[in-house]
Amino acid sequence: MPRKPDKDKAYLTVHDGVWRVSMGVPRELRDQLGSRLVRSTGTKSLGEAKLARDLIVPQFKKKIEDAWTARGGKRNSLLALTLETRRLLETADDNLADFMIQGAQERYEEILNEGATWVDEHTPDGIIQRRVPKPEAVKMVSEIRRVAAGDTPIIYYHQGFVDSLKIKARSKLDEPRALSILLDWMESQDIEPFIENINKRNAIRFLDWLDADTNLSWASKAKYFGRIKFYWAWLTRREYAKENPFKDLNLDKPETERADDERPYTDAEVQKLLMGSPMEGRRMLDVMMIAALTGARLDAVIDLKVGGLRNGYFTFKAQKKERGSRDVPVHPDLDEIVARRIAGKAPEDDLFPEWGPPPSTSVKPRSSYFSKRYTKYTSDLGVRDEEPGRRRSKINFHSWRRWFITKLERARVREPLIAAIVGHKRPGMTLGLYSGGPEFMEAQEAIALVKLPPLDGSPIVEERSLMPRRRS
Repeated sequence: MPRKPDKDKAYLTVHDGVWRVSMGVPRELRDQLGSRLVRSTGTKSLGEAKLARDLIVPQFKKKIEDAWTARGGKRNSLLALTLETRRLLETADDNLADFMIQGAQERYEEILNEGATWVDEHTPDGIIQRRVPKPEAVKMVSEIRRVAAGDTPIIYYHQGFVDSLKIKARSKLDEPRALSILLDWMESQDIEPFIENINKRNAIRFLDWLDADTNLSWASKAKYFGRIKFYWAWLTRREYAKENPFKDLNLDKPETERADDERPYTDAEVQKLLMGSPMEGRRMLDVMMIAALTGARLDAVIDLKVGGLRNGYFTFKAQKKERGSRDVPVHPDLDEIVARRIAGKAPEDDLFPEWGPPPSTSVKPRSSYFSKRYTKYTSDLGVRDEEPGRRRSKINFHSWRRWFITKLERARVREPLIAAIVGHKRPGMTLGLYSGGPEFMEAQEAIALVKLPPLDGSPIVEERSLMPRRRS
């Protein structure tokens, strides 16, 4: 007999001894939110976890509701029917128009009757029954009437817009988030959520609110505002909107201290990380070593195939704005790792099978689980550089790439060669467009100049940086 769920622990699970809140996502929304919403409570105490849960669960439910809204709502088909009716009415003769309008009125009555209550009302002529529809039914009918009269819900075309984008599935998650921010603001201002209600004045009001009254970072504000602007440009091109009121609006970037920049690891931090003992053992240390001695991004390392290790070089998949895959010579200090990991494997096998992909319903990259475990490892070691108000540490996995580039520069390797090795755009038309690239042997010699700090615990004397922001 199946065990009954413990209501006292609803939405709570334990991970590494710490309670976390976990909520399933409706199947239709999993391409936007993943299969589950999960957040750590940061505590091992069940009592404290319950208090945290009571705050987190409403946030999760709102996130799911916002996703429904951004997708077009659960009654999207009803909106579609209303819009189609409106389109047909434009060319219908009087008889057909009367028939369609009558059908629409009957549908309005059906919606108002669903779940309505009837109350007795005393009148001079006696007692009559009066219908009291549900508030949500009244709101729905009001919205449909607006649509039938010529207005279009902002959400209606959004899924078609998202489907048309040629970007990664994970990046598409920003679209419903951005639209939810706009719709939440419109609701707070009692502005009905129709395309026709977004004029220049309201676009400026929304921008001012986003800039001054939200706790998002500037980068997040600019990203979400940019997604709204791009959606309206798409609507305008297809004549779903008459104009793009966001077209000439932008968020001014605030002046920031250069000391706030993320930075490379120091040699002492590299020594501590590579000499540590993460719970994942070699499978984490091997990834760190390859990142340190190739400058490759995390996702490119995790996705390596055995067949991408031929004739003394790694073949990394394209990342960011790279046009294609990239070959990087194997550093001599990586020979043992490479030999151990390719032994007995076929070319199509993963170099890091231990870091498997997320569930098929998730749009997260394969490296997402490694990233979480790596953050825990660096936190346990104390290799962090955090400041109040910053979303993440100024040193993180990307700091391996920064450390590698720094070491190449200090070994006096030419900048165009460094750019070619790490996959950055090379300067100018001559090298960036016409050149076939530097010689492989030159890159091999340059990479061999990068030296790891001693991994025996010897004292580290840091090289002095010319740039004060890198010394802070």
